[in-house]
Amino acid sequence: MSWSSYCDNLVASGCVDKAAVCGLDDGSVWSQTAGFNLNPAEVKALAAGFRNPDPIRASGITLGGTKYFCLSAEDAAIQGKKGNAGVSVAKAIKCLIIGTYKDGQQPGNCRKQVEAIRDYLSGSGF
Repeated sequence: MSWSSYCDNLVASGCVDKAAVCGLDDGSVWSQTAGFNLNPAEVKALAAGFRNPDPIRASGITLGGTKYFCLSAEDAAIQGKKGNAGVSVAKAIKCLIIGTYKDGQQPGNCRKQVEAIRDYLSGSGF
């Protein structure tokens, strides 16, 4: 399966608006859905939040030019919100899986889909 198929599957679930798979170490964007426009600096800052969550807790999360308030930052998952929209990020062994949701989509469903892809990729060594 290609990296883009993981993003496509997340969006096809109906629970995720935009999705991306990115490298954990270098912030490289392996795949992203149209219109997400992530850049490596944003991904690096997000990945750093898994090692030390204090900066993203204080300043928020910026992805694709959109700034989200950090709701939670755990060992393997970060959640953010902006109005009725938000972001769910899950850390696998070598990558980050990122999914956004929009007004009308449930945050918990987005998180469940993102973490399911994370669990699959982690089981595959990624």
